[in-house]
Amino acid sequence: MQFLLKGGATALGTRGARHRNRNGHPPRRRWLLLGVAGVALIAALVLGGWLIASGRAPEPTEAPEAQKVLAVQAGMPFQILIPAYMPKEFDRAAMEIEVGMTGPGGEPMAQLTYRTKKGSTLFIREWVPVNPDKEILAASRPVQTKWGQGWFLRQGEGLIAIWVDIGPLRASIYTTDQSVLPQEELLAAAETMGPASNQQVFDFIVNPPELVAVEPPPPLEAPVNAEGVQEIDLIVTPGGYSPLRFSVQKGVPVKLTFRQLGRVGCGNELNLPYGTNLTAGLKLDDPSEKEVFEFTPQEVGDYTFFCAHVMYKGIMTVRE
Repeated sequence: MQFLLKGGATALGTRGARHRNRNGHPPRRRWLLLGVAGVALIAALVLGGWLIASGRAPEPTEAPEAQKVLAVQAGMPFQILIPAYMPKEFDRAAMEIEVGMTGPGGEPMAQLTYRTKKGSTLFIREWVPVNPDKEILAASRPVQTKWGQGWFLRQGEGLIAIWVDIGPLRASIYTTDQSVLPQEELLAAAETMGPASNQQVFDFIVNPPELVAVEPPPPLEAPVNAEGVQEIDLIVTPGGYSPLRFSVQKGVPVKLTFRQLGRVGCGNELNLPYGTNLTAGLKLDDPSEKEVFEFTPQEVGDYTFFCAHVMYKGIMTVRE
């Protein structure tokens, strides 16, 4: 609101200055007209701001895509949610919904696809995770949201994604076009998720929420067993590694057990650096298998482990 008022005053002042340069001082009547117009503009802006702040403009309306969602709702084990906020460039009425998909753990999933007239796409996937603590958004960072901690991912100028947990439901909201939905507005869409039956659709934001990072938790310290060996179970899931970060002590033997949970694609291969020019390669040919690697770390530092295509990443810290 302050930006609009300042912009309007500057524009009026500029026009007045140009008129004086050409014809001298403007007549009193013209100044009076300009003053009245300026007051009217300010009053309109203030009134518009009050209406928005008070929730009176525009009135909530039924979501254009609500009937499509309700038509398939009975066949889903969870309530499908839609965002109240979405830029007006998106054609909500043409939203496409698919309910035959499965989530990372094989659970039912719904996917909502929204498009702009220029072809930009927003995807929203929803499911109730079987193992919520084992699923992570690979390469993401934790952020604060209305729903609690979420996960945010940005890849250059292309993909941005956010995960939020709304009760037991997990929603993944992402787009490859940041120009139509920058990160603050992506968060706004995530924070306004609600039932399709509600009258809750708006196409504006008064104060976009700020994306605030959350400090990552400290690395998990590998416990030492009765034989003096540090033991760690490293599990790869469709969302990444668990634990994502762990630490071991220098000079103490380590027994690492590598397993997989669910469909992990190239995640069945693990490359684990553990020293200068030292890397272990582990591969699981079947989900029921496990690989054990034993070593004694000798160099302090952070070592990034990764899958065959570097899609999944984690960090092992060797401490003194």
